[in-house]
Amino acid sequence: MTILTVLFSITLSLLFAAAFGAGSDKNGKTSGTQPNIHDPGEQVGDWRTALQYLVDGNLRYVANRTMARETNARDRDVLKNGQKPFAVVVTCADSRVAPEIYFDQKLGDIFVLRNAGNIADATVLGSIEYAVEHLRAPLIVVVGHSKCGAVSGAYNGGEFPGNLQTILDTIRCSIRNSASLEDAIYDHMTGVVKRIEENDIVEETGAKVIGAIYDIETGKVTFTV
Repeated sequence: MTILTVLFSITLSLLFAAAFGAGSDKNGKTSGTQPNIHDPGEQVGDWRTALQYLVDGNLRYVANRTMARETNARDRDVLKNGQKPFAVVVTCADSRVAPEIYFDQKLGDIFVLRNAGNIADATVLGSIEYAVEHLRAPLIVVVGHSKCGAVSGAYNGGEFPGNLQTILDTIRCSIRNSASLEDAIYDHMTGVVKRIEENDIVEETGAKVIGAIYDIETGKVTFTV
C-alpha cells in the first residue's frame, strides 16, 4: 500500500454527489441547481468554504462536467477595481497541471504561484504574504503532482547545468529520507507546507495551509488536512 493511499485526506468520492446537484450538459448548458461556484466579488473568510470550492471544482473537472463559461464579461467588470481570490495555490510549472483547469475556476478565484517543483522560495513567500495579508485569502494549498520531473531529477541524483541545479538542490533538502519517488513527491510537498506554515505573516493572518497531490492520469486531487 503506497503512502498516497493511506493519507488522511478528504475522500473526493464521498463528496461526489455534492458537486453534482448541477453541472453542464453535453452542449455546455447548466442543468439542475447552480453548482458551487465562487462569485469574483465575494470575499471568502472561512478556509473550509474555500476548500469546498476547490473540491467541488475538481469533481466537476474529473467528471468532465465543468461550469458553463457564460460570465467572462461580467467577471472582468467586477474585477477591474480589485481582486478577492479565495485561495492561494502553490504548484508546479509543469504544463499538465494548470490549477485553474483541474479546479475548474474562473478569473479572480485563485491566486496561483507556479515554478518547477512547487518550491517556496523568498519570492513565492513574498507573494503568499501579499495574498493573505492584503487580499485576505484564507486558504493556501500546496499541490504536488504525480510523475513530477523536478522531484524525479532531485531524487535520482546527478548534476545539471545552470539554475536548474539550484531547484534540485532545494528539493533534495526535503527528500533525503524518501524511500521511493512517490514518497519523495509527498515528502517535498509536506516540506513546502511546513515552510509556509512557519512564515510569520501567514501565522499572523491565521491562513490555513494544506497540501494536496494531483494525479495527472486521473485528474483527481487528494487533499491532506
